[in-house]
Amino acid sequence: MTMKFTKLTGATAIVAALMAGPALAQDMWDANSDGALGAEEFATGFADRGIFSSWDQDSDGLLSDTEFSDGVYGTYDADVSGDLDETEYGMIDEGRSASGYWGNDEVGYDYQAWDVDGDGVILSNEFADGWGETGMFGEFDVDTDGALSEDEFSNGVFGQYDEDGTGIIEEPELTDIGDDMGDEGFWDV
Repeated sequence: MTMKFTKLTGATAIVAALMAGPALAQDMWDANSDGALGAEEFATGFADRGIFSSWDQDSDGLLSDTEFSDGVYGTYDADVSGDLDETEYGMIDEGRSASGYWGNDEVGYDYQAWDVDGDGVILSNEFADGWGETGMFGEFDVDTDGALSEDEFSNGVFGQYDEDGTGIIEEPELTDIGDDMGDEGFWDV
């Protein structure tokens, strides 16, 4: 009976942890338990997700402009079909749309404009061209060497969440991270 109860309790704990994913991730990242994330806390938690290494296709410890574009493209390509249809491109409800997580008012994410050949889907080369025009890679590439180190990548992503520019991610910005890191969120890779 004790063994069955232990198994049941363990299974219940795992299910509860999975259901609490975003909140649990925030709590685990908040090393000093102050209810906010500094750049170092964010960098540690974000690195644990393995996103940088999965985007670093040649494993050289740097992201090229192409690897960066391919990583973003792959994240939007939810059905892994190799092309983005209008639904994938416009997944606004989960913050995954081109005008969602990465978007800002200064950048145009016109689906028709990015679909250069007009076939109704955005291929990776079309996305790379449109994405290049956003200037996001240049914003992240602080040392202007043409590649992103893991620190530059993490700091760039951190800056996207730190919308008020305080150097600390607090509510409501924490909620955005929880949504994006959870199941079917932008960073759920």
